[in-house]
Amino acid sequence: MEDVSPAIHEVAVYTDLLEVKGEVRAWPPRRMLDMLNAGQMPYLEIEQASILPLSHWGKAQPAVAETVILSKQEIILVWLIRETEVEAPEFSAVHKIPQQVVAYAGPFVAQGTLHIIPDSTLSQALDTLRETYVALTEPSVYCLSVPGFSLKEGIVLGLNKERLAAMQARP
Repeated sequence: MEDVSPAIHEVAVYTDLLEVKGEVRAWPPRRMLDMLNAGQMPYLEIEQASILPLSHWGKAQPAVAETVILSKQEIILVWLIRETEVEAPEFSAVHKIPQQVVAYAGPFVAQGTLHIIPDSTLSQALDTLRETYVALTEPSVYCLSVPGFSLKEGIVLGLNKERLAAMQARP
């Protein structure tokens, strides 16, 4: 049997109140979005974590912990900083088209590309997705409650659609 290492994903996770940065390890190796959508795991474990209240963002040093456990229900978004490349699980490919969107969730405004089935509305696209977390590619994020907070040029943003207040298409 082949010796396979765990997938290690470097992330920044945001709730209404916290920024938690660190590493998520997946064994067997899985993509970050697959881990977020794994229903049998209600918590996300962040290793080598730094924790900072959003109210102290840019003003204080984060606390450091070996491990932090976050409830997936409380997570608004996950910013993927670096990932271990993992093959997608086997499934039938569905043709999708890119749709530029702006999403509002908690104190965050996210812009990026949502990939949707052709001729579907945003509402239909979100309704047909059974997963809790949707991916926005080429994302950027701003926090309305924290002056100067911005994330730019990301890989993928995992957005908790249960925390979504509004989404609009961009031309």
